[in-house]
Amino acid sequence: MSAVIETKNTYDLFMGYLDTINEALDTHADTPVIGQVLSLMEKAGTGKKFGAAIYKSDPQSPFDYFTVRLANGKFELVARGKDDPDIDWRVSQEFLVSVNEDPQKYVDNPAMLDLDWLKTRLGF
Repeated sequence: MSAVIETKNTYDLFMGYLDTINEALDTHADTPVIGQVLSLMEKAGTGKKFGAAIYKSDPQSPFDYFTVRLANGKFELVARGKDDPDIDWRVSQEFLVSVNEDPQKYVDNPAMLDLDWLKTRLGF
């Protein structure tokens, strides 16, 4: 089992994931794709809540939930749990561990963060 899983709970893993997304968006804000995502976030996403479901092996059986919102071009935690009735994206605990083990890899290549759920929700 990964040392990250042994030392971090789901909350810490998810917060590390949000930090990595925010850093990647900030680092690549001047690139065409991330620039478009940020522009859409500002126009269509600011203040909206997004639900995240964390699962171990089956996306249909999540064990933890988080609600985030977009504010000032960044994701911020609103609540742990379902504060928003809709689940916008499902993410595996394994993926959160991977991001937390080597966040710089994901900052350097934000396509690895799988932001398709966000693009879909914002109409990109």
